[in-house]
Amino acid sequence: MDIWFGDDETADLCSRAARLTARWGSTGGMAVGRKLIQIEAAPTVEALQSLPGDLRRDPTDGSWMISVGGVAIIKFEINNGTADGTHVVRVLAVTDQPAGRTRR
Repeated sequence: MDIWFGDDETADLCSRAARLTARWGSTGGMAVGRKLIQIEAAPTVEALQSLPGDLRRDPTDGSWMISVGGVAIIKFEINNGTADGTHVVRVLAVTDQPAGRTRR
């Protein structure tokens, strides 16, 4: 699949290891970078479903979301095919993973 980005800010963040590391630390930044590579390497939508990270649809707009090691969520859309049959993933946002609630 080809990866495109929804805006310049997201492209800049995701295309530079130094920015990923500055945002999520070395371990988290590497995990986000790896997940983007895994998404790009997936040959089909079905292959995306086998990736770790609880791939799911966003009920508000139908886009896809996948968690990255408890540090981030990648939100993206999938174009079901271009003229040459290649799928295109458009990364809309990479956001911090919300902290889980703890019981007191």
